[in-house]
Amino acid sequence: MGEYIQNLPADLWVGQAGSRDMFHSVSILSLQDEERIKAVDGVKEVASFSGRQLLFRIKGEEVPTYIVGYDVARGVGGPVRVIEGKDRPSKGEIIIDTVLAKNKKIRMGDTLKIGEEEEFRVSGISEGGNVILYQYSFIIKEDAERLFKLENVTNYFLITLESDADRMAVAKKIEEAVAGVNVFTKEAFVNKNSEIIRETFLPIILVLSLIGFAVGVMVIGLMIFTATIEKSREYGVLKAIGFKNRQLYILVVEQALILSSVGYAIGVVFALGTSVVLGEFIAEFVTYFRISDVAAVFGASILMAVFAAYVPARKIARINPAEVFKS
Repeated sequence: MGEYIQNLPADLWVGQAGSRDMFHSVSILSLQDEERIKAVDGVKEVASFSGRQLLFRIKGEEVPTYIVGYDVARGVGGPVRVIEGKDRPSKGEIIIDTVLAKNKKIRMGDTLKIGEEEEFRVSGISEGGNVILYQYSFIIKEDAERLFKLENVTNYFLITLESDADRMAVAKKIEEAVAGVNVFTKEAFVNKNSEIIRETFLPIILVLSLIGFAVGVMVIGLMIFTATIEKSREYGVLKAIGFKNRQLYILVVEQALILSSVGYAIGVVFALGTSVVLGEFIAEFVTYFRISDVAAVFGASILMAVFAAYVPARKIARINPAEVFKS
C-alpha cells in the first residue's frame, strides 16, 4: 500500500486541511500556493501531484486504476520501476503496472480507453504500483489536467527540503504560510495510506500466525512425546547408569530443536517456491521476504521446540530406573 509513496523523492506532503490519504479523502489545492511554499525557508523544491481513481474500458469491462499525472520534466511522482518500454510517457501515452498488464493481457502499444473520448497508448510497464484492488498508472501532467478537468488546481504538493532543514519546523512554517492545508512527513503519509491494511487485515494475519504457532508446538510435542514413550526403557537405563534429569532434558530439547529446525528449513523453501508460483498465476499476489522476518520466524521455531519439549521432559523425569530391569 505504501511502496509507491515511500519511493517518491519527497520529504513532505502538503494536502488540503481535513485530507488524510489519497484513497478515502479529497484534497484540492490552488497552484498559486506553490509560490508561497517555495518562499518558506528550508524548502528546496516543490512539485505538484495530481491523482484520481478512474475506470478503463478494456474489452467491454470496466477496470479500476489510480491515474497519476506528474511533471515529466522534474520526474517527481513517476513510477517506482519501469521494466519495459519508456521511462517517461509523452502526450497521449500511459505507463501501467505489470499486475494490470498481466491480469488484462495488455501489451505495449495497446490503446486504453477512459470514458467516451479519452484514449491512451501503453508506452511502458512498471512495478511497485500494486494496491491489490487496483494499480497505479502514469500520464503527463497536461493530460491529467484535461482528463481530471483540473484548472489551476492540484491534489497535493510534494516538498523536497534542504539537507540541513528541520522537517517538523518547515512543516509548521508551511501550515502558517498557506491557509487551509495539512503537512505530512513522508512516514506519516505512508502510514495514513496503509492504515486500512494495518487495522483490518493484519490482525487477521496475527491470529492465523498464533494458531500456526500453537499447531507447531503440538505437532513437535506429539512427535517428541511419542519418541520418548518408545524409548522410555533406554532413558531408564541412562538414569540407572548415572544420567541426571538435566542431561536427559537436554536430550529431549535437542531432539525438538532438530525437528523444528528441519521444519523451518522446509517451510522457508516452500514459502519461497509458493510465492514464485502464485505470483505467476495471481498477479496481485505480492510477497516480500525480509531478513528480519525470516529471523523472527526462526526464533519462533526455537520457542516451539522449547515449549514442545516440556511434557516429554516431565515424562522422563518420572521414569523409575528400577522398573527398567523388571521383565
